[in-house]
Amino acid sequence: MIIENKILTLANMIGKIALQSGAETYRVEDIISRICKHYNLNAQCFVSITCIITSVRNYKGEIYSAVERVNSRTINLNKVHSINQLVRDLDKYSFQEFTEKVSKINREIPYNKYVYFLAYCLGAFFFALLYKGGLADGAVAFVGGGLVFLISDFANKLQTNTFFLNTLGGGICTLASYLGVKFGVINTVSYSTIGMLMLLVPGIALTNAIRDLVVGDLVSGISRAVEAFLIGIALASGTGFALFLILKLGEV
Repeated sequence: MIIENKILTLANMIGKIALQSGAETYRVEDIISRICKHYNLNAQCFVSITCIITSVRNYKGEIYSAVERVNSRTINLNKVHSINQLVRDLDKYSFQEFTEKVSKINREIPYNKYVYFLAYCLGAFFFALLYKGGLADGAVAFVGGGLVFLISDFANKLQTNTFFLNTLGGGICTLASYLGVKFGVINTVSYSTIGMLMLLVPGIALTNAIRDLVVGDLVSGISRAVEAFLIGIALASGTGFALFLILKLGEV
């Protein structure tokens, strides 16, 4: 017989993987509940963006509880999809097979840094064009997108907080566009700057905040909304500070 603690530990671990990969709060709760229900455990689960608390009751009435702290989050929707699909196909696997599948998904290596670097560059390039900039604006945004990735990667290695990272990113975007104007490549900083800034806009966080609020997860929804709001403030602060320095130094 599979003991309750193993089931609870595995369910919480899967929920943590999903939450760290960008899953909504209600989806994480649903994943944990489905796993526990499959093994005849009555689960009560509470998930916030920083913590997972799960309590289960077996057929004897015995209660087991576990807490998982979530210290970091990223975006990996492919991993969310894989976990979500695996849990829905739970009937096809034994407990051991299910555990091995989860471990395999958790060990998946994301794209290497060269792919991310190119994605940042191309993303900034096409965002600049989308906002009606010219090819020159796109070219500056392309270079700036690469700089944003390098700065973000370096800041992540230092484990800096998100507010500082986005403030720095906003400043880098503005300075890169200004250098484009300074060297006569483009006529205005507007298009290339917005193209680069779109790389840092918290679209997933804001979307998840709305979805959590709609389904009634008020604590997580408000937390995610505040997180998105603070990221917006950080981007505006970085951009504004860079413009202030440029104007103060009389360079424009």
